[in-house]
Parts: sequence; C-alpha cells; structure tokens
Amino acid sequence: MDIQEFENKAVQTYRYDGDLITYVLEYIDAENGYSIRSYDDRFINLSDYDGDFIGTTPDNGNNIAMMAWEYNAVPVREI
Repeated sequence: MDIQEFENKAVQTYRYDGDLITYVLEYIDAENGYSIRSYDDRFINLSDYDGDFIGTTPDNGNNIAMMAWEYNAVPVREI
C-alpha cells in the first residue's frame, strides 16, 4: 500500500512506540474530517477502556505528516 492509498483510508492507524501509544484516525465526513483517539498500552486490558478522544483533524490528505509532527507517530503497516 502506498502513501496515497493509506491517506484515503477511512480508518488510519498510527503508532508511537516511545510512549507505547496507538492513534486511530476515523473519517467522520467532509466537514469534520477525522476524529483522533489514542490508546495507551498500559490501559488496553481494562474492560471499560475505549481510548481517549483527542480531537479532530481536517481531511487535507496530509495526515501522515501531521501525525509525525504532532505525535511522533508513524503509520502502522497492514500485513
């Protein structure tokens, strides 16, 4: 999958191993762009843990650069 294909996905997953956090961007709509949730590995096994809502980001085709800049996170490659 190339960068453009990844940027066009409705759900994008990023990872920052330094803090053991996974970020999930989920497409909302053209007006609101993507929601951003973070999932901390330390809390992943708690039954009521659904991650933390961080905010939204516009659908500008530049999510990879934004996630790298803001969160030091890189795309998770699907196998």
